[in-house]
Amino acid sequence: MILKFILKDKILLLQYCNKNQLNAFIKRKIMNYINIERKSLVNLNYGLNREIIRSNRAGSYASSTIIGCNTRKYHGLLVVPLKNYEKHVLLSEVEETIEQNGAAARLSVRRYAGGTYYPHGQRYLQEFITDPIPARIYRVGGVKLKKELLLAHDEERIMIRYTVLKATSKTTLKLMPFLAFRSIHALCHENMAINKKVKDIENGKSACLYDGFPDLYMQLSRKNKYVAAPDWNKNISYKKEKTRGYDGVEDLFVPGYFELNVKEGDVIVFSAGTTPTNTKSLTRKFTTEAKSRTPRDGFENSLINSAQQFFVKRGKETLLKAGYHWYDFRFREALTSLAGLTLSYGDKKNFLAAMDTIVARYKKEKYQLPADISLLFFRALQQYAEYSSDFKGIEKKYGKFLNSILKAIFAGKCGTQVRENGLLYITDQEQPHTWMEEVQDGRPIVERYGYAVEINALWYNALRFTEELISKSGAKAKAKKYTTTADNIKANFTAIFWNKKEKSLFDFVTDTEANEDVRSNQIYAASLPYSPLEIDVKKAVLDKVKHNLLTKFGLRTLSPKNIRFKGKYSGLPAHRNIARNQGTVHPFLIAQYCEAIFNLTGKSGLRKVNQIYSNFESEMHIHAIGTISELYDGNAPHKARGAISYAPSVGELLRIKMMIDKYA
Repeated sequence: MILKFILKDKILLLQYCNKNQLNAFIKRKIMNYINIERKSLVNLNYGLNREIIRSNRAGSYASSTIIGCNTRKYHGLLVVPLKNYEKHVLLSEVEETIEQNGAAARLSVRRYAGGTYYPHGQRYLQEFITDPIPARIYRVGGVKLKKELLLAHDEERIMIRYTVLKATSKTTLKLMPFLAFRSIHALCHENMAINKKVKDIENGKSACLYDGFPDLYMQLSRKNKYVAAPDWNKNISYKKEKTRGYDGVEDLFVPGYFELNVKEGDVIVFSAGTTPTNTKSLTRKFTTEAKSRTPRDGFENSLINSAQQFFVKRGKETLLKAGYHWYDFRFREALTSLAGLTLSYGDKKNFLAAMDTIVARYKKEKYQLPADISLLFFRALQQYAEYSSDFKGIEKKYGKFLNSILKAIFAGKCGTQVRENGLLYITDQEQPHTWMEEVQDGRPIVERYGYAVEINALWYNALRFTEELISKSGAKAKAKKYTTTADNIKANFTAIFWNKKEKSLFDFVTDTEANEDVRSNQIYAASLPYSPLEIDVKKAVLDKVKHNLLTKFGLRTLSPKNIRFKGKYSGLPAHRNIARNQGTVHPFLIAQYCEAIFNLTGKSGLRKVNQIYSNFESEMHIHAIGTISELYDGNAPHKARGAISYAPSVGELLRIKMMIDKYA
């Protein structure tokens, strides 16, 4: 039979003589959706610029490049939350050495000060795959070794499974741990305060380099020989930190190494955790954990797998991390991404658990957060209502809370005041009160005050959603105040924001000026379910955004025609802060653009939105494998920047898929 098989934009014509061969081929291609082969892996520049990130519900993560060379101080095999939940690198890496017939080959790669790389373990790499879990396959002489990484689901533990696929003669495997015991934001240097002692435990050793840290329990699934060789490995250099304008050289402590003889077919599991484990069950534990993972066998499943990595259990809280490596919980990111990160694959439980945590934390802030954060609660719950149709349940559970936000806004809290025209006005020029919040020399880099376009679009939508929520819950009379204010906003919105000359919306309007910068913020006025704009104005906004701001990976924050446009997000921190909202592309904004398309065109917008969604699939193999980055350059080819995995980028892309499914 002849099969026309489409894979990664290539059409393969294959002839098979029987059904079994055909099924085997399909299975192999599907299971290896993200599969990087030797010809790419031996290219050092290729491997150094592609990273992996894995996390668990305990708040730990493991991250490096696909070839195992750490290029950031944030990289490490076991990075755990400790004091005040700040992340700390305990185990930086484990170096494997294979000895056979008197020859030794080290499988790791490190960069040292001066730019020297040693050893060159990438030369032995044959393949890198991510499904169901990250795996590297090495070939050294007559030995073929598979190395798989897995974080335990709900404890601070990294497990590495080594499978000897081939061994033609007597073979020895040595495992050498490199310890850091430091904050992810700091660096380690040789010092006299270190505790070099290790303790005997079942099939391994435990170490604790400094007071105040937990012990690190390093164990293997079978008996082994431990060779003490305490020493500092000095001047390890992290290239990414250098390019970001930070110090990037440190020393790591090596206490010794584990040694064991292996043969073809052997399976050995190495475990490093903050508690000891039963080594007899390590192999079974690894297998069980691996089976529970969402497969990365396609674009959507890769996004879902990535989505699940942002959730952290912290006591009774279900927290949503903003991104990896350096972001923790942040209100805007959590509310923007929550629906996509959960409802896109039917996870209502985590939506509600995370929402309850966000609400509780918001209440502790006493309604003093910026208005857009407050209004995003309404949008997130509106998305939940669209998904569940449970208006009565939302009103019962969150009605009083939403009403208290509106009361706070009407009372002049949240950094805004309600003007006679019904719109919200930001009076403070000294501090940022919108999502464009970068500051330099004590002032906002992008000064936006007065009537901000996206805040007032969110404000109008929040009032109309509250009106709908109350009405569907059977208390229409209570909605009168919100209806009156919303009607007032609709009557005044276009008159205040419409820029007749540019045929777009002003970014913000004060009592003395109207800012004509063409920015992505105006898309909210056309994308939200309740819009204060008429159809012809919506079309003009969408057209303006399309021709000035749209790229294949999101919307630019400023038009390239603007003299302040910065097309590249790179360099020192100060340079990056300036560029962040002066032209840099933010992927999460593309969901607003797609919503605006559907609002205006309905089902006929499917083709355009499908193309936008599909554009991101190539990113599964670039920057961070299997996930979406925080930012992209404003200039082509729109290189990925910022956090390698960002909750709003992943969440809003999954929400686009929800829109596609709805209209399809």
